[in-house]
Amino acid sequence: MVRPLYCVVLGLALATTPTRAVAASPAAESETAPRNPAAQAAYDRATALVRDGEYSEAVAEFDVASDLEPRWAEPVRARAEVFATLADMHKPSEAFLAQRADDLQRLMVLDPGGDAGARQNQIDTLRQDSREAQEIEQRRRKLTTPTFIFGSVAASILLAGVILYSMTTREFLEPTAYRQYRRDRAGIVMMAAGGVLLIPTITLGVLVGRQARNDAATRAFSVHAGRHRPALSVAPQFLRAGAGIGLHLRF
Repeated sequence: MVRPLYCVVLGLALATTPTRAVAASPAAESETAPRNPAAQAAYDRATALVRDGEYSEAVAEFDVASDLEPRWAEPVRARAEVFATLADMHKPSEAFLAQRADDLQRLMVLDPGGDAGARQNQIDTLRQDSREAQEIEQRRRKLTTPTFIFGSVAASILLAGVILYSMTTREFLEPTAYRQYRRDRAGIVMMAAGGVLLIPTITLGVLVGRQARNDAATRAFSVHAGRHRPALSVAPQFLRAGAGIGLHLRF
C-alpha cells in the first residue's frame, strides 16, 4: 500500500515540473533566443544614434528591430526612453508623452515581470500628463494673433513717441517753450507706454516661439520616423451621374 501511494505522488511531482518550466520559458526565451541579424543590426544602429542625439532616426531604427522581432522587448524599452528624453526636451509635449505611454503599455505585454500595478500607475500618469500638455499646447497656438496685435500696437506707440520727442524746432511753427515742453512730455509718455506693452509682447512671443519649435520638432520626428507620412494613390472611380469612369486622387 505504501509503494503505490509513493509512486503516485512521485509521478504527479514529475508531471507538474516540466509544465511549470514550459510556462515560465516563453518570456525568457524571447530575450535569450538568437536574434534576427537584421534586427540586431538595426538595434545597434539605433543605440549609436541615441548616443549622437539623433533621436528621430534612432526611433525609426528601433521600429525596424521591433518589426523584425515582434517579441523582443528591448527595442520597445529603449524607444520608450527616447520618448522620455524628447518629452523632457520639448515640454509640454502631448505627442511624446502619449507615445511613451503607448510603448510602456506594450512593454507590459512583452515583459510582464515586475510590479504590474506600479507600471500601470506610471502609464496612467503619463496619459494624464499628455492630456494636460495637449490643453497647454492648444492655448499657446491661439496666442499668435494676440502677440501680433500687442507687438504692432507697442511698436507703433513707441515709434510715434520717438518721432514726437525728436522733432526739431521749425521756424515757421514758432513754438513757444510751453509747447515744446508738452511735445517732449507726450513723446516720453508714448515711449514709456510702448515699452510697457513690449513686456507682454515679448512674453507671448516666447511662448508662441517655443510652441512653434515643439510643433516643428514633432513634425520632423514624424517624417523621420515614418509616422503620418502622406501617400498618393490613384484608383478608378465610377461616376453616378452619367456614364463613364474617372480617376480618384487620394492624399
